[in-house]
Amino acid sequence: MCYHGFKFQKDDDMKARIKWIENACLLGESDSGHGVVIDGAAEIGGRNMGIRPMEMILMGLGSCTAMDVLNILKKQRQNISDCVIEVEGTRRDEYPQIFSTIHIHFIITGRDIKESLLKKAVNLSAEKYCSVSAMLSATTKITHDYERIDIT
Repeated sequence: MCYHGFKFQKDDDMKARIKWIENACLLGESDSGHGVVIDGAAEIGGRNMGIRPMEMILMGLGSCTAMDVLNILKKQRQNISDCVIEVEGTRRDEYPQIFSTIHIHFIITGRDIKESLLKKAVNLSAEKYCSVSAMLSATTKITHDYERIDIT
C-alpha cells in the first residue's frame, strides 16, 4: 500500500477493465474511473498510440514511490518545490521478458531540504511503504539514489 500522509489508505479490492480497440491497441479503465490507451510496437501490429504495458509498470513504481516520499517529506515539514522520479528498467532476454533490474533516481528540489530526512523518506518508501516495489522486488533487483537541489 502506498503511504498517504497521516494514515494508511488500503484498497483491498481493485479492478481494472481492458477493452480491445484494434490491432494491438487497448483501452484500460480503472475502477476509479480513469482510462489509458495502451498500444504495442509496430512489430506486433501497434501504431504507437499509447503506452506499452511494461512502461506502465515503471510508471506505477515511480508514481507509488513518489507519493510515499512526497508525503513523508511533507509530514517532516520539508519545503519541496519540485520532484522528478526517473525510473529505468532492464529486461531479461528470455521469455517472459520481465525486468531483471530497475533503478529509481529521485530529483528533489526545495529550500533547505535536510539530506538525512530525504534519505530516510526514500528508504522508508523502498523498504516499507511502496506496494509496487514490494511486489516487483520478489523477482527484480531494485536500486535507488537521489539528488537534492537547493533553491536558496
